[in-house]
Amino acid sequence: MKETNDKKSLEELELIVKQHLQQIADVIENMLPNNFGFVLLTYAHNQKGQMMYVSNSQREDVVKNMKEFIDKTENNYGNDTGKY
Repeated sequence: MKETNDKKSLEELELIVKQHLQQIADVIENMLPNNFGFVLLTYAHNQKGQMMYVSNSQREDVVKNMKEFIDKTENNYGNDTGKY
């Protein structure tokens, strides 16, 4: 659902996103095989606001996997597969 952002504040837009996150999570979880975790991060581009996330995992697992992602991509973004 795309809405025009012209007349909405960042706080209003973030509320809209929060309202849709669980629905998005349900779709993702239903598409993944059993025993697969996910985390979806959302944020407004080029604006100070809050990063929001939804996940089917425990917070500790999300943090551990985000640290792994940062380690893999921070200095080698887009090339962690060795294809490029």
